[in-house]
Amino acid sequence: MKKLFIVIFLFFGSQEIFSAGGAPCGDYGECDSFKPELENIESLQLGALTFINHCYGCHSLKYSRWGRVASDLDIPEEIFSNNLVFGKDVKLGDRMTGSMEPSVSETWFGIAPPDLTLVTRLHGSDWVYTYLRTFYEDSSKPYGVNNMVYPGAAMPNVLASLQGQQILACKDVPMIASNGGVRRDEFGNDITEEKCGYLKTIEDSGSLSVEEFDEVIFNLVNFMTYVGEPSRVDRERMGWYAILFFVVFTALSYLLFREYQKDYH
Repeated sequence: MKKLFIVIFLFFGSQEIFSAGGAPCGDYGECDSFKPELENIESLQLGALTFINHCYGCHSLKYSRWGRVASDLDIPEEIFSNNLVFGKDVKLGDRMTGSMEPSVSETWFGIAPPDLTLVTRLHGSDWVYTYLRTFYEDSSKPYGVNNMVYPGAAMPNVLASLQGQQILACKDVPMIASNGGVRRDEFGNDITEEKCGYLKTIEDSGSLSVEEFDEVIFNLVNFMTYVGEPSRVDRERMGWYAILFFVVFTALSYLLFREYQKDYH
């Protein structure tokens, strides 16, 4: 029993220690919520288009194959090959190993851009979704941008032309009293103070509005979530059948148990 308590303490205690190391999304704080729509084929198709056009030049999806993506996303192979597959020698059965040689990328960036096949499973879709939306201008960095989720990220904001200029700005926020409520003056008005470090997108500086850009990122992360586990939809659907089976099996087993019990009384 003593050993059991030690194991429980170490398990939950270690979770608290790791969680206390900082917010899940760095300087941004709590990550924005992201709920994938893996049965939304249109969203997955648009996400694949964004990834190939803006991300595949540096990043690979080496645990995924072109043909599997085309099949799962209901894209005819001819259309997929002519519009999304770059390279005359690339076959649909090949893995998506990226279009840049690692040696070249190391020369340009100092480090080879990571493969992104499992990035949503490593960090979580919430993290990736928030990360891609929190680049801001920072002249002290080599590429002129920084990131709130991953400060010092060695990655340019490749979607800046769509998003526009995003900066850190200040705004007035309500002051919190010791009891947890908002502090008010004698006339009942909220007392505010200026705080900085909030993201602000300069209006009309990009080709998309804030809402349109968020939709593009949603589709992109939706596709990356699919790539991380292509069979997730099937797994979740089969899981309900498995649960139903165990419910029915448990009910029948209980009825059978009651019949056996009658022989003892």
